[in-house]
Amino acid sequence: MAADDDAPIPFGIRADTGLPLNGLTDEVIHALLGREIEPTPETLALSNRVDPANISFATEGGVDPSDLAQAGWGVIYAPSVSQSIKDALQPLLDHRKARAQPFKIFDGPDGYRNGDTANDWLKRRNVRMDVVDPEKGVPFYLLLIGPPDELPFEFQYSLDIYWAAGRLWFDTADEFRRYAESVVRYETSATVPTARRGAIFATEHDFDEATQLFMRQVARPLAEGENGGTSVWRRQKYGLQTLLGDGATKSALASLLRGQAQQTPALLVSGSHGMQFPLGDIRQMEAQGALVCQDWVRSGAIKPEHWFAASDVPDDARLQGMMHFLFACYGGGCTELDDFDRLNKAPKKIADKPFLSRLPQRLLGHPNGGALAVLAHVERAWAYSFQGQRGGSQIQGFRDVIGRLLNGQRIGQATDMFNLRWAAIATELSDMQADLAKGTDVALRKLGNLWVSRDDARNFLILGDPAVRLRVEDMPPA
Repeated sequence: MAADDDAPIPFGIRADTGLPLNGLTDEVIHALLGREIEPTPETLALSNRVDPANISFATEGGVDPSDLAQAGWGVIYAPSVSQSIKDALQPLLDHRKARAQPFKIFDGPDGYRNGDTANDWLKRRNVRMDVVDPEKGVPFYLLLIGPPDELPFEFQYSLDIYWAAGRLWFDTADEFRRYAESVVRYETSATVPTARRGAIFATEHDFDEATQLFMRQVARPLAEGENGGTSVWRRQKYGLQTLLGDGATKSALASLLRGQAQQTPALLVSGSHGMQFPLGDIRQMEAQGALVCQDWVRSGAIKPEHWFAASDVPDDARLQGMMHFLFACYGGGCTELDDFDRLNKAPKKIADKPFLSRLPQRLLGHPNGGALAVLAHVERAWAYSFQGQRGGSQIQGFRDVIGRLLNGQRIGQATDMFNLRWAAIATELSDMQADLAKGTDVALRKLGNLWVSRDDARNFLILGDPAVRLRVEDMPPA
């Protein structure tokens, strides 16, 4: 078993070699020197979020973010969104309009414009990037509708510093309709389709340092509690199903999603490698971010039977009312350019265009009823997601997010710990970059670690409506 250290470890496997993705090299860190010194509206907003006066607040005092009648809800359309997609989403919009104040549709001139930053878009609303006052016209919960090659990931990241931002994008209007109807049905039906139960799916390979580290530092502490303490599941009176190590097989995950052994869990947490397919591989769009299961063995090439992709989600899956916290490289999406390769000031192209991963899309738009939301990672996911920095130990961050979701908080509010962590690390990195510009001696490895930690915390995103929440009070016991 590998010793814990401060070397950044990514959670992904290359499809062409069957080997883990490379970590951060000193050459790449050298290429960072001198970058990102000038403050931007985003870096200033991040600094404000770790100000002791603001650290706990995304909404203005007196605004209850759990109450849509106070926090509001809105949708932001990218320019090319068709009328058929807008019509398909109408059941969700009607449902939110009946409860949210303010309720806003940002479309056409008011919607996203090509090239907008989050700050640009907010300025046109006469709103600054700061603690949210919904009465100024921009609701706290914002659902973005558009593909990431048109409505960039960066727009969502920045907007999410204070607002609760989620995103939906599918290939067909039918998938939008299925998702919208699934959310409305879940929130209005007399009975809840999920039990008061969670599940953890985590692989552990005896030849792989990353999965051993996740099992040791995250999966088992989450399942069992730390230092004799009560687990977050037991504290919230949830049952727990564990698929760990040898139990984390492809067939076991399919069975879990069918709700065969027990009723579908309200919250599924998974931790494993995600598949990475190189630029030009015809499988990239369909299987990037697919979950590597315990079936993988190092003795031979990695094959489709070793990973769980969108095509492996059963047609008879029972997903309605479930949330999935998915930790894996490319689990949420893929950028066009490598976020972690800046050698020679020429970012490496890794895809023809940025895109959302198919697995969460399949879960959300499933024909049998879609999941409520997926919390996943764009680009590589690193061990620093659960290892300490100034923002606190990330296992505490994981527990905080999970506990809030289990307690019935809306997912856009419950995941704010990731923004606070991003803000804390970004502020420390900005200070270090400023010291570097002044000629202060800065340890290369520390700079690289902070840079990876910052982007790793930033790159979590919500896929689905950020206002969804578990109906805790209505759930049958596990």
